[in-house]
Amino acid sequence: MVDILILIAGIAILIAGAEIFVNSSVNVAVKMKIPTVVIALTIIAIGTSAPETVISITASTKGHSDLSMSNIIGSNYFNLLFIVGVCALIKPIKVKLNEMGAEAWLMVGSTVVLFLIMLVISFSTGENVPRVVGIIMVLTFIIYLTLLLRHALQGQRSHEHVTHRTSVEVPHEKTKPLWLSIIGVIFGLGVILFGGELTVSHAEIIAEQFGVHPRIIGLTIIGAGTSLPELIICIIACKKRESGMALGTVIGTNIYNLLFILGIAGAIDPLAVNRNQMFDMGALAFGNIIVLIYILTRKKITRLEGATMVALYLGYMSYILLS
Repeated sequence: MVDILILIAGIAILIAGAEIFVNSSVNVAVKMKIPTVVIALTIIAIGTSAPETVISITASTKGHSDLSMSNIIGSNYFNLLFIVGVCALIKPIKVKLNEMGAEAWLMVGSTVVLFLIMLVISFSTGENVPRVVGIIMVLTFIIYLTLLLRHALQGQRSHEHVTHRTSVEVPHEKTKPLWLSIIGVIFGLGVILFGGELTVSHAEIIAEQFGVHPRIIGLTIIGAGTSLPELIICIIACKKRESGMALGTVIGTNIYNLLFILGIAGAIDPLAVNRNQMFDMGALAFGNIIVLIYILTRKKITRLEGATMVALYLGYMSYILLS
């Protein structure tokens, strides 16, 4: 029981550390006059996924690729089906394909391609996913982020030309001194690393004590727990009638989780290919395809579709726990 409480505390520490890291990093970026669009697409987007990053990489360095993979699958499954489903229940989500269509295809395509690679390996060598696949995933994300930043910066420059504004206006009383923000970045990163180590080590202890596979803990407690920042952000966005922003946040986060985090984890310790991992990855690919169909057919996600998404998530988690 104590180890379970410490595990939950580790996740809470991760989330608190991520918030300190993001807020301090944004302050540093503003002080250095970095464009707001760059801050949004990099620091904030990546910062909210810091818990998943630290847990997966820490697990890989310890030779637990099953935990790192189940953490990402569980997090992405929670993001896509539960968070988006809940947001659709609050208010149907209108999808602007011209704004996030390419990202949606990348999210679904990368998930399905990784599943197919694992499928081919399982029927041929039956070994792990080669490190080169992880490296290709990371490079794909870097190319995607570079193109995204270039497009966003071009859009901001054209806006600045029209409005004759050359910098971001931030009230000085609301920003901390640069030196204090830098300390906050370092402190926040330290808290994240501590929380990640605490979470991974006690996940291993719980798995041994209760005879539960680390995969189950990664898919359930850790997968959902590390996605709490995204859940809070998306629910707030939906209440403000910005449901499209919620969907965009989930798509961006899932792309980062799958290509960058899992890519690095796979480059460190080759991803395991076994029956359980295949089933989990297949379920994630299926969920991605279902959401893509909802988006393409009606260009929105209705309350009924949101309910089916939440039901799919709860049903899959129930199956995982009962099996």
